[in-house]
Amino acid sequence: MSKAQILLADDDRVIRVTMAKNLRQHDFDVLEASSGREAVDIGCDMKPDLAILDFQMPDISGVEAAEELREKAEVSCIFLSAYSDDEFVAKAAEVGALGYLVKPIDVEHVLPTIESAMQRAAEIRQLKQTESQLNTALQQGRETSIAIGILMARYNISSEQAFEMLRSESRNQRKKVALIASELVKSVDNVNKFTGDMFDRSNVKPS
Repeated sequence: MSKAQILLADDDRVIRVTMAKNLRQHDFDVLEASSGREAVDIGCDMKPDLAILDFQMPDISGVEAAEELREKAEVSCIFLSAYSDDEFVAKAAEVGALGYLVKPIDVEHVLPTIESAMQRAAEIRQLKQTESQLNTALQQGRETSIAIGILMARYNISSEQAFEMLRSESRNQRKKVALIASELVKSVDNVNKFTGDMFDRSNVKPS
């Protein structure tokens, strides 16, 4: 089983190196970044299981880095800070942080927070994957229904006969029914656009 991967970003080298060493001793694979921008670049490339980001960094803040990592790579984060105040907690919650750690860090004591955040991050990724799969299925289902309607109107046949035509073509081309339906809908759309443009240019209106 592969190790869980953590991206650790802190511009303070002593804190970063010490914490990274301790995390590795607890069997984590640790990626290190010395700035917010470097954290985003590494995170988007490697897509770690979790990012631990210093709240204040010299180029872009931990908040900005967290937002980019979430939007571009679907990487969740927790924050590091030297302070624990209401403003910090509010900002962390605002960008969807899964927790926060107050320096100085004792990895032994914060392991439950890190492990809980990693579990929650995995759940979020699974939910997003499921949502994406559902949206794809809905889109494919919509296009299949449209294709069936096109065939019914074109050949004056029942929905069952139209679906059988799609399924037969699917077998002939060795493609999924949804793909055949999508190609049919796209072809009809292209014909409609082409003929519509022709009528517009010729100033002739279809009867």
